[in-house]
Amino acid sequence: MSADLIEGYLDRLLGHLRGSAHDVRRILAETEEHLRDATAELVAAGAGEEEAQRRAIERFGDPRAVARRFSARLAPVPPAAVAGELAGTAVLLGGVGLVAIGVSGLVAELLGRLFGPGFVAGDLPGVTYTSERCAEFLEYFPDAGGCEHAAAIHHWGEVVEYRVAAGVLGLLVLGAFLLWRRPARPPQYLGVLPDGFAATVATSLYGLAATVFAVESLDTLLVAGGAGTGQWLSGAVVALAMAVAYGSSLYRTVLAQANSSPSNSGPMAMGAGR
Repeated sequence: MSADLIEGYLDRLLGHLRGSAHDVRRILAETEEHLRDATAELVAAGAGEEEAQRRAIERFGDPRAVARRFSARLAPVPPAAVAGELAGTAVLLGGVGLVAIGVSGLVAELLGRLFGPGFVAGDLPGVTYTSERCAEFLEYFPDAGGCEHAAAIHHWGEVVEYRVAAGVLGLLVLGAFLLWRRPARPPQYLGVLPDGFAATVATSLYGLAATVFAVESLDTLLVAGGAGTGQWLSGAVVALAMAVAYGSSLYRTVLAQANSSPSNSGPMAMGAGR
C-alpha cells in the first residue's frame, strides 16, 4: 500500500500554523479538500495515485510558505494563551528537574557504597567539629570508628535523602500536571510556542548544570583528594544524561523542520512559485 503523501503534508503544515484551533482546523480541511480534488483530476488524466499526490503537493507549495500565506486568516494568539503555555512548560520542566534530582540521589547512594561515604560527602581539608558535635555523630553511628567518618556517613545520608525527597515531589508534580492537562475539550489555540521550545530550554539548562557540576567534581578531586566529589559527580552524570536526551529531541525537531524547508524540498520548492 502506497504512503498517503497528503497526510504527511498536512502534518507538516500543521506544525507551521499558529492561532485559533478552529481556524487551523478549517484551513487544514480546505487544504486537504483542494489536494484531494487536484489528485483526483490528475488520476483521471492517467497519473498514478502516488505521483498524482506528489504533483498536487508540488503545485500547492511548501508548507512553511503556505502557512505564511494563510497567516492573515489566523487570529493572533492572545498573550494570556502564551503565558498559560509558558507556565505549563515551566511546571513540566520543573517536575522533570525534581525527578532528575531524585535520580542523582540514587547515583550518590551508589557512589557512596562503592567508594565510601567520604567520596560523596566528606569534608574539605581543615574542617573540624566541636566535641559536642562529634558526640552527636558518633551517637548516630557508633560503629563509624571516628568523628570524621561518622560525619561523612551523616552528610551522605542527607545528600541522598534530600535529593530522593525532591524526586518524590517531582513525581507528584508530574502526576498533578498530567491530570490537569487531560482536557475534556480540544485546545483553543494551536502552535502557541515554537516547536522545540521546551527542549531548547532544557538542553541549555542541563548542559550548563552538567558543566558546573563537572568542574566542581574536578575541583574537589584535586583540592580535597576526592572528599565530597561524589555529590557533584552524581549531579553531573544525571545532568549530562538529561542534556543528551533533550538535545536528541531538539535535534529531531530541527531536522524535521530542515527537511520541510524550501531549500530541502526539491521539486516542492519550485511548485511554491507557480
